[in-house]
Amino acid sequence: MSSSIYPINNPPYKLPFVVLGIGFEDNQAHILRKEGYPVHQILFCKSGQGTLRVNEKTYEIVKNTFFYLEPNTPHEYYGNTAVWEVQWIAFSGNHIEDTLNELEFDCSKIGILSNLNLIQSLFNKIYVTLKAEEHFGKLISSNILFELLVESYIMSHNESKNATPQGVSLAESAKNYIDAHYNEDITIDELSEFVKVTPQHLCRIFKRHLDLRPFEYLAMKRIKEAKTLLSNTQMTVNDICHTVGYRDCSYFCAIFKRYELISPSEFRGLNL
Repeated sequence: MSSSIYPINNPPYKLPFVVLGIGFEDNQAHILRKEGYPVHQILFCKSGQGTLRVNEKTYEIVKNTFFYLEPNTPHEYYGNTAVWEVQWIAFSGNHIEDTLNELEFDCSKIGILSNLNLIQSLFNKIYVTLKAEEHFGKLISSNILFELLVESYIMSHNESKNATPQGVSLAESAKNYIDAHYNEDITIDELSEFVKVTPQHLCRIFKRHLDLRPFEYLAMKRIKEAKTLLSNTQMTVNDICHTVGYRDCSYFCAIFKRYELISPSEFRGLNL
């Protein structure tokens, strides 16, 4: 399910913040904009996981994460899980750049939200206000949007101070190891030994920075690779199972269906 509202606003804009569009996607589609989008955008991940590519960098977008996109900046984003829930706002305003610079929205970026419920509450207030077409709706939504951006800035600023470089580096090292060895029999002891911490500490750090446990990420990586093989090769499901690191085909099929809601054979049939 998806829904969106595009209020009528004609430039030049008189308000400092103007909502040009707002909406949500229960399962965000693949978006590729080679020329970017003409106005500012901010998107919030409500659940699931996706990938953002912008400014020649790739980011994993998980729950409690937002990403801001500058106007006319080429970008691409897509889901990596069966469901990726995203809320978005497109906006502009009178002399908006000065305010955005003060809030450090001076380039396309991602941030971590410590209180997603507050952000969703502000988002819902904007949505309901504009949907009702109240007399002062545009003025009210402008005020709430400013509050939402300020709260996003404060939360991401505080979270960035709490996220130690060592923790980020450790989580990324573990993730990179999984990416390189996903088709092998990886154990939590092997993974923790690689990054030189206890298994318990590794799980906490990995979850904190990627919003997934290590073996949840491993399963998603294997399923992602299996989907590529199902779509692009004639390999049997059993051979694909072993190629991506599973030893039991029944278990592989169960994991595949858990994430994709259909069996590997059904997925292949959809991509013929």
